[in-house]
Parts: sequence; C-alpha cells; structure tokens
Amino acid sequence: MNNNSLKRSLTKIVINTLFFTLILFTVHKYIQYHFFKDTELFHPIYAIYVFLFLSFVVLFYFILKAAYTKPDTVFITFAVGSFLKSAGALLFFLPLFFKETSNINLTVFNFFIPYFLFLFYEIYYVLKSFRNIE
Repeated sequence: MNNNSLKRSLTKIVINTLFFTLILFTVHKYIQYHFFKDTELFHPIYAIYVFLFLSFVVLFYFILKAAYTKPDTVFITFAVGSFLKSAGALLFFLPLFFKETSNINLTVFNFFIPYFLFLFYEIYYVLKSFRNIE
C-alpha cells in the first residue's frame, strides 16, 4: 500500500466532501430560514452536517484503506461501515425516543433527507474510487 497515494486520495475526497457539505448546508439553512423560520428543531442543522461529514470521512478512510490493501473487500467494508453509520444515526436520535418534542416529523426529515443525499454521494465515491484503483 502506498501511503502517499492513500493520503492524496483521502485529502481530495475530504475537500470535495467539504464543498458538498457546505453547499447542502447552505441550501438546507436557506429552506429552513424561509419556510420554517418559527419552528424549533431538536437537533440544530449544523450538528446534523457535522455528524454526516465526520461519519463520511471516517467511513471513507476505511474504504480507501481496504481498496489499497484488498480491493475485494471494498463493498463489504462499505456495507459494514454503512451499518455502523446507521447505528450512529439511531444514537443521534436516541434522545427523541425518551423526550416529548413538538416537531418530530420535521426533525426526522431534517436529518434523513441529508442522510440519504450523503448516502448517494458515498455510493458515487465508492464506485469512482474503486474504478480508479483497479
């Protein structure tokens, strides 16, 4: 495994993901400001995007590491990482199960719409990275 190529690939992905996150966050914040200005959410929007960004970077580090060492295990690594990320999302929402909140539907949509957009973005990058490594 070439450590420099792993760092270079990861740096490029982190920068692209940071731009993707900032664009998505800006659009999300704009929509919230103009359409749901008076609505109070359980989780602030920035916390959602920090969680999604960090989980993406950690997951993709292990995916790239697997791609450079054993390319056969990339999709297994992605599946296990996605399962762990889903478990992290449940932990993120754990307080909602025990606390009465007024805007539960909006809170759930505020999390899962970006979550699935990040999931599509992850799938795109896994396929792109796997093609580049082969």
